[in-house]
Amino acid sequence: MMKKWLSLALAALFLFASCSGGESKPGSTTPGDNQEQSTPADGGEAAAPETEAPEPEDPRTIFDLEVKNFDGKTVGILGTNWYNIASNWTSPELKVTELTGEAMNDAVFNRNQNMMSKYNIVFNVVDGGAYLDGTIKNDYLAGTTTYDIAFPRISEMNNVAQDGLAFDMNKIDELDLSKTWWSQFARESLTIHDSIFFISGDMNFMDKWTAVCMFVNKNVAASYNFTADELYDLVDAGKWTIDKFSEYTNAVTNDSSGDGTLDQNDTWGCTANASYLGNFLHAWADPYTKVVDKELVFNLNNEFTFTAIDRIIDVMNNNVIFAGSWDVAEPVFTAGRALFFIEVTQKLANFRTLEYDFGVLPMVKYDETQSDYRTTCATLAQMICIPKTTADKAFAGYILQAMGYESSLTIAPAYIENALESKFARDERTADMLGYIFRGMDYDIGYQNGMGGLSGMVDGMISARANTAASKFAAASKAIGKALEKVNTAYANAE
Repeated sequence: MMKKWLSLALAALFLFASCSGGESKPGSTTPGDNQEQSTPADGGEAAAPETEAPEPEDPRTIFDLEVKNFDGKTVGILGTNWYNIASNWTSPELKVTELTGEAMNDAVFNRNQNMMSKYNIVFNVVDGGAYLDGTIKNDYLAGTTTYDIAFPRISEMNNVAQDGLAFDMNKIDELDLSKTWWSQFARESLTIHDSIFFISGDMNFMDKWTAVCMFVNKNVAASYNFTADELYDLVDAGKWTIDKFSEYTNAVTNDSSGDGTLDQNDTWGCTANASYLGNFLHAWADPYTKVVDKELVFNLNNEFTFTAIDRIIDVMNNNVIFAGSWDVAEPVFTAGRALFFIEVTQKLANFRTLEYDFGVLPMVKYDETQSDYRTTCATLAQMICIPKTTADKAFAGYILQAMGYESSLTIAPAYIENALESKFARDERTADMLGYIFRGMDYDIGYQNGMGGLSGMVDGMISARANTAASKFAAASKAIGKALEKVNTAYANAE
């Protein structure tokens, strides 16, 4: 099954929602849309929503860029120094110097070699440190730059945009962001006043690696007489919801230490990195900010959000989720004392030596009327931009377009091979589950840039198990409004 799925839909994991034209929102029938929900006339059970993605286009059939010879011209790219850090967050998306036999390393190396040979260019990856916004700003003020393209963290987007440091990609004819090697969710979420400064696609994989999801311990499941396949079937049927999640978790949580107190020494239905609990709102298609009539607006001050936060707190109050920092919550799961664990897909790498069998699942829907599974990525992810100081923006746009295409043929398949076939997958249905996760990944400027203190505000309420959303949002409305005004002005005045 996995081989067939891979051969038909290699790109589907990375080109999530690629078949949408970016004009209408994928999965528009969601609890937060205030739309009338369909119910069968006979009052019976609603039909399961369609969650299968259409077969993606073959990039080779739509690549229409004229191949040019640039006579050895240098392409400067400003990247982070993560590839020099010996950690699981190493992200060699740009700078690879030799073939090592590792799928991702070799894919980046081959992509770069293909680009240099095909277009007669030379790559010069400039090490900008862990954060790039300061470097980009200093170079802008000095009027000098040694790079054409930059990969700042997603959390730096507002700083770069508001300081007028990035160029509007929509104004570069050579760059067609509707192509399938670009994320259409990113294109939609990050286009404000018809301008877009940042994009993601096949050439960067840190956003996929930091997509929030759920892991399931198959051994714990078996001890309570059910299987991961049951959960996979629920996902496939569109029925993996918060109610189902609560059913399974309530059946598992117990005082296994026998000391009369539920803590990290006991068995839990779910453990979680507390900072990811706010992702339930994204999973329920309720982003912190979204674009409405070209303007970025605050999206949480509504009844659905208040109800949704109540629901998150409810499952915590009923001993469903033990939340803590990763170094507290994760050991409970890896020790075999938790059914589920909420974290990012990068943990697939950490868990490859785990003695317990595990699976991966998308975040739960709010209810079955929600049309698709949704999530977002952590702030460590990198985005792509063309700095305003770039001398030849047409050249930069051309290189990005070609690089995106070459990445769809090298990096996307290698990621799947690396993650699913050689190292991380414990069963053949992992591919399908990752497909749901990546196809439903959205981008939220308000969340990922901490606009007006929103991220801490929501996380604080959930951690304190007190829904004070109405009063907190009212108190923060002025700060949020000012932050939104700065963003909207920056995009409205884009060059």
